[in-house]
Amino acid sequence: MVRENQRIAKMNSLWIFFTWIMLTLLTAGLSAQQIKANVTVILERLPLEKQQRLAYFADEIETYLNDHDWTGEAMDDPIPVTVQIFLNDNSVSYEERYSATFIISNNSDTQYHDKYWKFPYQAGTPLSHNENAYNPFTGFLDFYIYLLIGAEYDKYGEFLGEPYFERAKLLSEQGMFDATFVKGWEERCDLIAHIMSNEYKPLRKAKDLFFLALSYVGEEDETARKLCGDAVDHLDKILEWDPEHKASLQFVQAYHLDMIKLLESDPERIKKLIIMDPEREEMYRKAL
Repeated sequence: MVRENQRIAKMNSLWIFFTWIMLTLLTAGLSAQQIKANVTVILERLPLEKQQRLAYFADEIETYLNDHDWTGEAMDDPIPVTVQIFLNDNSVSYEERYSATFIISNNSDTQYHDKYWKFPYQAGTPLSHNENAYNPFTGFLDFYIYLLIGAEYDKYGEFLGEPYFERAKLLSEQGMFDATFVKGWEERCDLIAHIMSNEYKPLRKAKDLFFLALSYVGEEDETARKLCGDAVDHLDKILEWDPEHKASLQFVQAYHLDMIKLLESDPERIKKLIIMDPEREEMYRKAL
């Protein structure tokens, strides 16, 4: 009887152990990394004392960006993010403050440059996420991360990035009420309003069509060619409206080789690409 009880206890222990293992694996899958950030902070303009105090500032921002669950969804591949921050000291007698030029990109087709960031920061203060309280430091970072995530989700379905653009919009509205650090938020409000506007929608549709085209390559090449052609038509529409539309030009420049490969039997679309991206005219003409 004692042995039987021991056997049951051992089986229960094994069951608990294997259950714990499965829950750990499941949790790890659900909280898979969504952002893979590489952050560089240029401290040369700061006093030497503050350079030393902020020696691990870039690491703290990387941890803040990489360890947070931004979407609530597991992603097969995290979004690559490169950040450069050029810091200046703007401290006042009662508070350490900084201004910065900020550049963020996804290393391919999306990049933003912001030279109006101002924020308070005490060296060594841990960075934390709080959806219910606006912070001029973390709120700024969140704003641009949501722009990148929204742009990425637009590639996987028509306007799938909308929820993340809405979050960025909310942050921009909160920033406008921070009287001390309001500088730059008017421009950011204009930026997110532009991204969510009807005039911007052809680019968002083009992204969806283009990445859908890539998914058909090698299996249904004719479908891939048609979808890519439709994407170019949408890009052409937005660039007719605004020939200097930065985001659309970045997208064409990032994926011109794939477009050339897909459209080499479509001279009409190749000619449109020449107009959009004249710097690479010779490459496009070879495709003709």
